Amino acid sequence: MLTNPSGVTRDLTPAALALQRAGIPLVKLFGPEHGVDGSGAPGEAPEAGQDGATGLPTSVLYHLTEEEYAQRLSGLDTLLIDLQDVGVRFYTYISTIRDVLRAARTLPLRVVVLDRPNPIGFTVEGPPLHPDFRSFVGVTAQLPLRHGLTLGEVARVLAAEEGSTVEVIETDAPNGWHAGREWVPSSPNLPDLLHLRLYPGACLIEALDASEGRGTALPFRQFGAPTLNAHALAERLNALNLGVTARPAFFNPTTSKHRGERCAGVQLHENRGELRRALPLGLALFAALEEAGARRNPDWLQKLLGVTAGSVPHTPEEVLSSLRDWQAQGHQQALALRPHWLYPRQETDL
Repeated sequence: MLTNPSGVTRDLTPAALALQRAGIPLVKLFGPEHGVDGSGAPGEAPEAGQDGATGLPTSVLYHLTEEEYAQRLSGLDTLLIDLQDVGVRFYTYISTIRDVLRAARTLPLRVVVLDRPNPIGFTVEGPPLHPDFRSFVGVTAQLPLRHGLTLGEVARVLAAEEGSTVEVIETDAPNGWHAGREWVPSSPNLPDLLHLRLYPGACLIEALDASEGRGTALPFRQFGAPTLNAHALAERLNALNLGVTARPAFFNPTTSKHRGERCAGVQLHENRGELRRALPLGLALFAALEEAGARRNPDWLQKLLGVTAGSVPHTPEEVLSSLRDWQAQGHQQALALRPHWLYPRQETDL
């Protein structure tokens, strides 16, 4: 079973333990990025050795060679996948599933996804990935940035592209998060649903030398750098009416960019009602931080956003104007993925 702490039943029992109690003969647990126990930092996948709840041996399936995937999966008849995805193309659980499906082509391995809701719903945002910018944070050009699919539907897209097969056990609540369902963080920097709603746009700040809040209690919710004017930045963003209030904020990251430095910037507070679209906010924030002196990493920006860095303007007004074309491209691509849908939706849902 490929899983992590987000793979739980409705009463928060680890799914692997629930299956074991039901008599399913699990023999090993695998983890994606962050590991089986979820303790790894971004880009890490620690080997825990043994799972405390089930007693099963553990390993990881993260950023390996094709040969390493084949070695670790050899001898198994079925791989169950139970992971909580977050609905964006650059989240690496998608990448691990692509690599598993590639390995399965050469193994007698059945791959079964235990599907879960897309917690940010069927809404689609942003452009498809240009093929030139494929990487481990963008393994397929078929997905818009915010793809509007469940993980099971994404697995069907990837299986068709890789010439592999996948089975999906459908969820009964695919579109968004529902009252009474507890959020278990799918990774360390997405602690609650507000951070999750901001993430599709806020993650673009990774492509600046400004902090995106990693190493603080508010990752992807506060942003800044040592030399910025927090009050001017907040005023600039609030004038754009993007569904949040930006409050001047000061923080000192303990990890990642600007570790140990006092940063000035903003904390984002959601206005009345849930934020429906995060990409306009993320793009405007990116441009406002760049205006204030932050510098972009063009290579990482292209991999995250999916378009050439030269096409991303340097002011909030211009970058929001560019979003219209990217949004149209993403919407068209989303409709092209209809054959892989498992759950009904209207075009207006997108």
